[in-house]
Amino acid sequence: MCRPARDHGLQRMTNDPIQTGRNEMLHTTLKSLTAGVFAATCAFASSATAQDTVLKYSSWFPESHSTNTVLKAWIEDVEAATEGRVTVEYLPKTVQTPRDQFDVVVDGLADIVIVLPGYTPGRFPVLEIGELPLLVSTDEATLAPAFYTLYETEIAPAEPFKGAQVLTTWASAPTHIATKPGPITSMEQMKGLKIRAPSATAGLVVDAMGAVTVQKPVTEIYELASSGIVDGTFFSYGPMISWKTKDIFQNVTVMPGGMGQSVIAVLMNQGKFDSLSEADRTAIMEVSGEKLARAFGAAWQNDEDVALADLGNLTVVEASDEFLAEFKQAIEPVEAAWVEKAKAAGLADPASTLANFRALLEAAQTN
Repeated sequence: MCRPARDHGLQRMTNDPIQTGRNEMLHTTLKSLTAGVFAATCAFASSATAQDTVLKYSSWFPESHSTNTVLKAWIEDVEAATEGRVTVEYLPKTVQTPRDQFDVVVDGLADIVIVLPGYTPGRFPVLEIGELPLLVSTDEATLAPAFYTLYETEIAPAEPFKGAQVLTTWASAPTHIATKPGPITSMEQMKGLKIRAPSATAGLVVDAMGAVTVQKPVTEIYELASSGIVDGTFFSYGPMISWKTKDIFQNVTVMPGGMGQSVIAVLMNQGKFDSLSEADRTAIMEVSGEKLARAFGAAWQNDEDVALADLGNLTVVEASDEFLAEFKQAIEPVEAAWVEKAKAAGLADPASTLANFRALLEAAQTN
């Protein structure tokens, strides 16, 4: 902090009026010079500080993953929007584990993180709306901004990410049943299978189908699959390439409407965000929010399209009407449980919010 120098004074007691006048002139001159230097130094320090904000990003996705591709483009947008006053740097390695990222950003161990709420069961109940099955009959490019719209209009008031600044949030592509044995064509075939669940809600779905839930982050899927710890997982097509399981899970059952999705968010430390100037905060949010959600959606849908073309060795079947009917009946308690949890967590009318989400998705599909 800049503080003015103490005024010690130069005048001494003297009976000489001429000497007294000289002392007063010298004192005034030095005081003016000191004030000028002080003002210039503080202005320079303030300017340097404003142009030297470096945000640290903790990434846990593979370097080549499209998530990092989108983030790199966003980082360039942030630098351009703030005229170079704010830059973002990748930390050399992930701070803690993927499931710890919310605490990492709230505690300031990193400034920017990507959080999957489903990795911490029970902590983000309101956001589990995006994880429910049988919601999505549209592609990821339209799902992602639709979920962001729902978040902004109906979920944000419940403050599920309290303590962090939400830069954007979206829902990933709907998942399918990917297994070693199979393809799965009935509820009976699911019984006893060990299925890795990508979220807390997915775990409830696995349980409802009579399978055994293995709740682990996606970073562990190759080891789980290759060692035989799990028989399958709920996956969209892109991750089968990204996480190197395409030669292990060679059977896919597609459930109309999806087995569920993962909610994902890009968060920033609240204190760091608040420390930026109002102009820079505004500039960052202008290149974030729905615009960033839309960019993620487009990239992830491209991953789906490319992966599907590359997965020629898969056996892919669509669930029969009978299988779908059995599944719908089995998961009714999962949706009802979410409504109760979301209400207890502060969402005013969860059933209405869910209906609005379905309407948003239907509108996105027809546009």
